[in-house]
Amino acid sequence: MTILHQFSLIIIILASFYSKAILSSEPLPNWIDPIREKSDGAAPKHFIIPSPPSESFRLVAEYEKAKAVVLGWSGYTSMLLEIAKAAGSEGNAEIWVLSGPDSIPAIPADKHIKLPCPLNTVWMRDYGPFGITESTNSLGVVDSVYRHYAYRRLDDQVPTCIAHEQNIDVFAMNLILDGGNLLVDRHGNLFMTKRTYDWNNTKTKEEVDNLLMEYFKVKKIHALDYAGYPNYPADGTGHIDMFVKLLNDDTVLIAESENEPFKSNGQKAFEYFKGLKTPSGGDYKILRIKGWSRSGTWYTYTNSLIVNNVVLVPSFSAYSNENQKAIGIYQEGMPNVKVQLINSDSSISAGGAIHCVTQLIPAI
Repeated sequence: MTILHQFSLIIIILASFYSKAILSSEPLPNWIDPIREKSDGAAPKHFIIPSPPSESFRLVAEYEKAKAVVLGWSGYTSMLLEIAKAAGSEGNAEIWVLSGPDSIPAIPADKHIKLPCPLNTVWMRDYGPFGITESTNSLGVVDSVYRHYAYRRLDDQVPTCIAHEQNIDVFAMNLILDGGNLLVDRHGNLFMTKRTYDWNNTKTKEEVDNLLMEYFKVKKIHALDYAGYPNYPADGTGHIDMFVKLLNDDTVLIAESENEPFKSNGQKAFEYFKGLKTPSGGDYKILRIKGWSRSGTWYTYTNSLIVNNVVLVPSFSAYSNENQKAIGIYQEGMPNVKVQLINSDSSISAGGAIHCVTQLIPAI
């Protein structure tokens, strides 16, 4: 090997270590970082033949019973540890970790499941929703196309990897969809923003809706506006979990802000639910919770996680008064559930908090 070749090899190795150091100290945001990420220009690679689930399959509402919480260990370690401890102890859920530690303090060994699935980023919510096939009493995952598939190949393959390791059925879906833009209740209602249509602009609205109904077995799709302009969401994502939270079949939490365009968008969401009937035919109980924009970051309390008898709510160290008010609002909507704050300072400026970095596995 020539000196030039040796030098080139050293440069490659150093570049690799440098890249990993960057990802460790500054994880990739929810959106694409054009400096550190480049598209490979290829179509989705992990796709198997599209195969919708049976009619007895359904997505499970977050406020139904959960078996496990999935976490991807690719940044914000302190926050992930707090989520794991709370979900495993107060929430009595298993903790499935990808690229994570062999053990977590306060989590029994039989509740800690480490899966050998590589990943690019921490945004576990977006890679594919899990549900239940009730006729066979088995788990299933709808493996949609992650919107950053051409940049983050490992993330796009996470659902099938988890399914392979845990013997879970996979239903491949030829639709670009982020899990953060997907909320369901127990009665066939799917709530999202119109961002899903933006991502799938080669399909008609009817084609997108038909695929959502075919694979998720939902009866009605509720597509809300997102803050910002088409294809330019003000929060960086356009996900519904950044301003709306379903607490149960009859109660919804909606962000309320003094900052535009979030102010108008929150009001439009409020008006939408005000004119909508609950599955039981009554009026929704609508709770408003503060959100605000500062220095380009959208701070929201709706990006929380319900795990059985506990709800994990993001908190922000410079806003103690708002944090305490958020606890009271959640307790009003969910009086029988414990509310626990999880500091989310580290992740919120990158486009997400607790809901964005977790995935739920429903209980069978």
